[in-house]
Amino acid sequence: MVEDQPAALDNDDGDGDVPDPSQVSIRATASGCGTMNTQVGAVNTEYALTFDDARGGRDDFGTYDVACDVEVTYTFPAGYTFDAPSLDVFGDVYTEDAAIVTVQASQSLAGTASVSKTFENIDTDVEGVFELLSIPAGGQAGSAPCGATSATVNVQLRATIGGTGRASVEFNYIDGLIPWRRCQ
Repeated sequence: MVEDQPAALDNDDGDGDVPDPSQVSIRATASGCGTMNTQVGAVNTEYALTFDDARGGRDDFGTYDVACDVEVTYTFPAGYTFDAPSLDVFGDVYTEDAAIVTVQASQSLAGTASVSKTFENIDTDVEGVFELLSIPAGGQAGSAPCGATSATVNVQLRATIGGTGRASVEFNYIDGLIPWRRCQ
């Protein structure tokens, strides 16, 4: 989970905008990411998915792009909806010489939203994990329809290696806030 972030989107001011946590389940599957672990905040307003093998790069033996696909299915009681959760992507990027790493994330619930960032001559060869890019909640990524009791969010993480020189990229985890609200 992102520490020291206010739960600005949880809308849980006691008026029932967030469904009872005992009535909500979140199930996630992934491919191309290695083993994935799912964590959900206590009142279902935040989530984190960690990966152990979503990495690629270029070395003396070849170029290895990253294609990590995640499907997150939310089950919730009738009378609630949510906009597509925010998506923050954390990881490491290292480039040398003229290597270029392009990182892209896209997310879809009922629409689509995407963001990309290119890294050139970046040395993050220090201890720690960095926020590579972010997609805000809602917007073009859509909302769960009112009356539904489940909705699936599809997330695609991509990293491509261009230029010349050594490079590495790794997606460590994604997290975000789930903007629940009552149907009207």
